[in-house]
Amino acid sequence: MPRLHRQAGGTASSVGVLRRALRRWLVGVLDDEDAIDDLTLAASEALENAADHAFVGRGSPGTITVSAEVEHGSEARAVVVTVADDGCWRPPSADPGHRGRGLAMIARLAGAHCLVPGRDGTSITLRHAC
Repeated sequence: MPRLHRQAGGTASSVGVLRRALRRWLVGVLDDEDAIDDLTLAASEALENAADHAFVGRGSPGTITVSAEVEHGSEARAVVVTVADDGCWRPPSADPGHRGRGLAMIARLAGAHCLVPGRDGTSITLRHAC
């Protein structure tokens, strides 16, 4: 299966476009509907976080990216999805109010995840063994 790599402007309207592209790709790779739903929702939350938070204070939004590939290890196969932005990391608020639960939701939906925040961009990688 070819690798997925899509970029769009870091706006709310781009989130749905990238989410649908990822879901189409996942349907071609996984037979497990629950895993497809979980990875799509986790990636969507990461995309929404990037669109909502990464570009605050800038004159215009930057870029958000979703990439996905199948890794074949010596003992297992995994789907790896990465969501990245070229904005600036903003740590979660101590009091998120009715929001601020996206990272916890991502942690529950993805088999494993790795968040790499930075001043010049943030990425989160989701891994699902299959």
